[in-house]
Amino acid sequence: MSCLELSLAARVALERHGAEVLRWNARFSLISRVAPEQRLLALQQECDAAFRALHEAWPEFRSGASGDARPLRYIDLGSGGGFPGLIWQAWLQDVGLPDMTLVGTLLVEPRDKRAWLLEQVARAAGWPVEVRRVHWGRRQPPPPSLLPPAHDLITLKALRLTDDDILSGWRRERPDGGTPVTICRFCSAEDGSPAAVAEAGLGLPVADGPGAPGTPFSRRLPFSHPSGLDALLISHYPATHRHADA
Repeated sequence: MSCLELSLAARVALERHGAEVLRWNARFSLISRVAPEQRLLALQQECDAAFRALHEAWPEFRSGASGDARPLRYIDLGSGGGFPGLIWQAWLQDVGLPDMTLVGTLLVEPRDKRAWLLEQVARAAGWPVEVRRVHWGRRQPPPPSLLPPAHDLITLKALRLTDDDILSGWRRERPDGGTPVTICRFCSAEDGSPAAVAEAGLGLPVADGPGAPGTPFSRRLPFSHPSGLDALLISHYPATHRHADA
């Protein structure tokens, strides 16, 4: 596992984030109200470990080959208290992914109080983060302006959406398509778990792991942290792939 570390400024920003989560948790239940400090620490460690695992595996998911830094846009769906959205924002801005340059972050959270908290934390940290109060999917409004070409990285921790649901919303962001998208779901690392059995209904690409260039694939990426073993369930759609509308 990679030994990546955040800068002091990024760690301070995430400490402030954690303090705000604990401060407001009693009012609108951001995390568990039972032992919230322990739950906060577990969430932070889980999100950190997941990013490190993705960073190490990222070269497999890049579409095409280029020696130049390529733009990356990060989208977190159902951001809630910022797990993983704000934590991954800190990592992506501070450390990044190999050969990628972060050009924008979108946190999608339809609940007003949680969206407000995300905006306050991002503003205090000086992070260029957009928070959008919408339900992601076919009926979400289009973005206010055209987006520059980028590799889109989409995460989900609590939401349960199929790939068609996710890509339907993504096509409203990028109606002309032609850009790669990598979807990362937080899930159990156990192949026989109920969550793993339910993955059959998520509409994941059939190919298990990278295959022929331009072919979508899925992969389970296990990672360990002090609270246990979890995984990222990854779906990758290269820029050359045109995912049909549902």
